[in-house]
Amino acid sequence: METVDDMLLFSKLVELKSFSAVAEMLQSSRSLVSKRISKLEDRLGVQLVNRTTRRVELTEAGRTYYQYCVQIENIVQEAAAMVSEIRQQPKGTLNINAPVTYGQIVLPNIIAGFLKKYPDININLSLSDKFVDVIEGGYDIVIRIGQLKDSSLKARKVAATRLVVFAHKNYLEKHGIPKTPQDLQQHNCLSYRYMEGGPNEWQFHGPLGKEVVYIKGNFSAENGVPLYKAAQAGLGIAIQPQFVLDSFDSKGIVTLLSDYSAAELGIYALYPATRKPPLNTRVFIDFLAQQLSTA
Repeated sequence: METVDDMLLFSKLVELKSFSAVAEMLQSSRSLVSKRISKLEDRLGVQLVNRTTRRVELTEAGRTYYQYCVQIENIVQEAAAMVSEIRQQPKGTLNINAPVTYGQIVLPNIIAGFLKKYPDININLSLSDKFVDVIEGGYDIVIRIGQLKDSSLKARKVAATRLVVFAHKNYLEKHGIPKTPQDLQQHNCLSYRYMEGGPNEWQFHGPLGKEVVYIKGNFSAENGVPLYKAAQAGLGIAIQPQFVLDSFDSKGIVTLLSDYSAAELGIYALYPATRKPPLNTRVFIDFLAQQLSTA
């Protein structure tokens, strides 16, 4: 059976296109390299390369075999890198971007715990509910909530949250309690400007399946905190992720439409699509996922 060393040797032969170049790199002889490749071909029962005096050309079998050799080479390199990192202490700077509300009320405690564990890391946190360009913005990690669009970024789902419809009891005493999603059309609804589907479109699942309600109201915002405060002041009905309600004084707040479920939103950590993310990126995402799983 062929060994990993022989597969790596063949991979180098394909990349360098020369027995002599491989022999020089390995500080070996050309004849020894050629003999090892010949023995590999004998074990496989196929010819991998056509040998000429000037260059090495792959056969069809050689091209197929090379694809697997490359995978083995990548695994070997990653294994070596991972083992070497065991002795490394994460350090340096992490540039993180997150949605405004999430960055204000959820991330601070998580970041504080992370920096206690990894004191040699510095974190720069910026907040925006708008889409940001990870590469152009120089971000190592971007946290986003909702359905992800196709992109060239890597993404890891670290948690999930559910949208909740709510209002203050003072508003409901004056205007009544909506019993179905369609009843919301008769109420002053406070809209989030970056709501998926548009700020005036709220989606639910209930006994009739999926329902889309087109709401109207006299107040919209591009951040969840003003909407929560407005609802708390009795202005109207709002829809926000559960973590928003959990983070504020809910005195007087009434959750609505319990027989209907609004969308569940994934919480994702996005990062540039390199073959292996840097150590700092990996340890932060691991820590974030662990903290959110116990929250």
